[in-house]
Amino acid sequence: MKKNKIGFYIIGMLLVVACSKNFDGRAPENTNLATSSYVRFFVGSLGATRNFISIDNQQLNGTALSMGGIFPGSGTITGFNIVSPGSRSISIVDSAATPAQTPLTVTQNFAAGQYYTVFTYDTSTAVKALVTNDVFTIPTDTTCNLRFVNIGFSSVAVPNLDVFSRARGAVVIANIPKLGVSPFVPHRTQSARYLVVDTLDIRETGTTNIVASVPTFTFNPQRTYTVVFRGRYQSTTGAMSRGAAIIATY
Repeated sequence: MKKNKIGFYIIGMLLVVACSKNFDGRAPENTNLATSSYVRFFVGSLGATRNFISIDNQQLNGTALSMGGIFPGSGTITGFNIVSPGSRSISIVDSAATPAQTPLTVTQNFAAGQYYTVFTYDTSTAVKALVTNDVFTIPTDTTCNLRFVNIGFSSVAVPNLDVFSRARGAVVIANIPKLGVSPFVPHRTQSARYLVVDTLDIRETGTTNIVASVPTFTFNPQRTYTVVFRGRYQSTTGAMSRGAAIIATY
């Protein structure tokens, strides 16, 4: 009888060890960040007010997004939504009972360990998506990364755009066409030991004509920033007016 009790005890211990290997409270797919993909969204379609985003029919945002809205995140601090790698269906819809914006559905293949931004653009009746694979290296010095995305709308030809830094007194990104995306470039963040407060002007290429600005922004070292030009190029007031926004990768 004693031998039987010892035998049951040993068997019990083996079961506990076996279970601890498989049910330790961790989700296996989250133990290695390189096995996930990362995506965020910028709403740039004209006059958007009630946008909800879904991936594979799973709604992501709880609060509707308007033109210039970012998900996930608020203001200039943005994160990424974690998705499983592979081909995914992305839907962006106007939630009104009578939608003012046509639904948008795109299929995107997400690679493991990669970061993506989905920009919507164009008009409410012809919404489209521009998907960028955000490939960058974190700086090891006191600079940051900076790029420019031009999703401004115009039904007629408009000039390409430059990004001018007032702190540097120079064009830092040049000649980006409509729907153009610049590569990431190094941008200065410090003067001596102090962080630089900069204003970025979006100019018509080769001129001093300013079409939008990102005023008094403090760039932090070793961060990655995207400046976005969006809105109707010819409009300077109203819900569809042209403007610039900045989103940061932390």
